[in-house]
Amino acid sequence: MNSNRSWWIWGAAVLLIVFVFVAVIGRLIDGIGEPDPGDNGSAVATPTTPANAIGISIASSNTKEAWLHQAVDAFNTAAASDPDLQVDGKPVFVTILQEEVDGKVADYRSGTMVSDTVAGRIEPTVLSPGEESWVQKFDRDWQSAKGADPISEAQAPILVRTPLVVAMWESRAKALGCWPTPGPDCTWARLGALANDPQGWAAVGKPEWKKFKFGYGYFGESNSGTLATVAMCMAALGKAVGLTVADVSPDNACGRFLHEIERAKVHSGKSDVFLLDQMQAGGPEYLDGVVTYESNVIARNRSARDQLREPLVSVYPQDGTVVVGHPYAILDGTPWVSDEQAAGARIFRDYLLSDGQQRAVLELGLRPADPATPLGTPIELGNGANPEATLVPLTVPDTLAIDRVGEVWQDVRKHAVIAIVFDKSGSMAENSKINAAVKGAQEFVRRMSPQDELLWIPFDEAVYPGVRGTKAAVGEDLIGDIAATTADGGTALYDAILLARQELETQRAVTGDTVRYGIVVLSDGQDQNSVQTLSQLESALATTEADPTGIQIHTIGIGEDADEATLKKIAQAAHGRFWKPKSDAEVVVVYKDIAAYF
Repeated sequence: MNSNRSWWIWGAAVLLIVFVFVAVIGRLIDGIGEPDPGDNGSAVATPTTPANAIGISIASSNTKEAWLHQAVDAFNTAAASDPDLQVDGKPVFVTILQEEVDGKVADYRSGTMVSDTVAGRIEPTVLSPGEESWVQKFDRDWQSAKGADPISEAQAPILVRTPLVVAMWESRAKALGCWPTPGPDCTWARLGALANDPQGWAAVGKPEWKKFKFGYGYFGESNSGTLATVAMCMAALGKAVGLTVADVSPDNACGRFLHEIERAKVHSGKSDVFLLDQMQAGGPEYLDGVVTYESNVIARNRSARDQLREPLVSVYPQDGTVVVGHPYAILDGTPWVSDEQAAGARIFRDYLLSDGQQRAVLELGLRPADPATPLGTPIELGNGANPEATLVPLTVPDTLAIDRVGEVWQDVRKHAVIAIVFDKSGSMAENSKINAAVKGAQEFVRRMSPQDELLWIPFDEAVYPGVRGTKAAVGEDLIGDIAATTADGGTALYDAILLARQELETQRAVTGDTVRYGIVVLSDGQDQNSVQTLSQLESALATTEADPTGIQIHTIGIGEDADEATLKKIAQAAHGRFWKPKSDAEVVVVYKDIAAYF
C-alpha cells in the first residue's frame, strides 16, 4: 500500500512538472505573457502550425478582435475532423498576427499591418484591415516596391461592418440633440462650431461644462483618427463621394474646419481604445468626446458600466460618417503564399461569412456583412447604440486623396510645445545606452512638425536648459546639440521635470490653448540630487478643477536600475504613458511612437 502511494505521489509530481513546462513553453510560443509597458508596435510571435496542417495567418484590424479570436478557435478545432475545412485531406490551421501597442498585445492597426507587410516584417496570408481603402493602399505600395500584383481577386469581400461615431457622455450628446435620436443639427459642423466658440458649452446652455474637449487618433497611426479626419474634411466640403486631391486645401473649407476642430483637441494617440481609457479615467472634466466605432461604445458600456460616471453613447453625425467594412484580402500574389494556403484562406473566408459566424458578429456589437440584416441585442440604446439612427454614409476616397487630407491636417492641426527632458547622468555612460538615447531624441525632433516648438533640457546633478524654438528654426541645431551630449554626474530628475513644467506654464500664459503642451522624460536611474522632492513634484503635476487637462507627460525608463514606480506615477498623473524599451535599440522606436501623441 505504501509502495503504491509513493508511486502515485511520484507520478503526480512528474505530471505537475510536465504541465508547468508545457504551460511555460506555450506562453513563450504564443506570445501571451504580460506585455511590457512601452511596447511599440512590434510583431508578436504566433503559435506553431500542427504537423500535416496547412497553416495560414491573418493580420486583422483590432476592432473585430473578440469575434475573430472566437471564430479562429472554433475553426481550428472543427478543421481537424471536418473535411469541408480541409484541403486535400489536410486541415487548415489559422493563426492571428498581433502587435504590441499602448502597452498591450492586440490585433493589428490597419496602417501598421500595411506598412509591416510591405516592409517584410510580417508575412500574412490574409489582410483584413478596418476599412477597404487600406487594401488599395497596400496594393499600391506593394506594386511600387515590388512591381507585382499581390492580390489576384478583383474584390475583397466584407466580413463585418461598424459605423464611425463620436463616443460622448450621455448628457453631452443630449445637449447637442444627438441622443437618443440624432437630430438634423447633430453634425460635424456643430462640433466644429462648438470647438471654435470661446463660450464653449455655454453656447448650448451649459456654461458649467466650460470648453468642449475632444480626442481622436493620430492621422496614419489610428484607423479611426484617419477616417474621422477624412470624414470631417468631406463634410466641410459638402461632398459625400468623389473627394479628389484637388478638393483638399489648407485654405478652403476642409482645412479651415480641421483647424477649428483641432482647437478642442485635448488628446491624440495611436489607438482610439487608449483614448477611451483616458476618457473613462478622467471623466467629463478631461474629455467630452472621442472618435471611435459604435462597437467600441457598446463594449465599453457592457464591460465597464460600473466604472463610468454616466453612460457613453454613440453620436452619428448627420452630415456624413463612414460605415467601415472590414475586407478579407488573400495575398495570393506574394512569394510566401502557396496555392494550398490560398485555398485554405478561401475556406476560412467562407467560414467567417457563414450564417453562424455572422450571427456571432452581431452578438459582439458589430454589424454583419450584409447591411440588410436586422439588428438586435446588443446594438441597443441601453448599450449606447441606436440601431434606428439614420446613417449618412460617406464614400472613402482613393488613397492619394486620403494622403492629401493627411498633409493638410499636418499643416493646420493644433501644434505643440514640447520639453525634452534628457538624463545625461553617469549611469548613462555605457556607450550603447547613450547612443540609443541620443538617436531616439534626434528621431523625436525629426518626427515633429516644423511649427512645433521644442525645448531641450538635459540634466545630471544640475539642469541645463538648452536650444529652444520652432523645429523649423532650431531643428538642425537641436539635433547637433543632442549628438554632442556626454554622460556623467548625478541625477536631478525632479528638478528637471519641474523646470520643464515651469517653462511650459510660462509659455501657456502667453499662447493659451492655441497649442498643446507636453514633456517627454528619459531617465535610467533614481533621483539623487534634486532640491525638490517627489511629493512636491506630484503636487505640481496634479490636475486641478481649473485645469483638468494639465500638461501631458510621457516618461521613458532605461536600464534595470530605472525607478519604474516613480516614472509611472509621473506619467499617470499627467494623462501620459510610461514606456519601457526592451532594448537600447528600441529607445529610437519609443521616441518615434511618442511623437504620435502630440
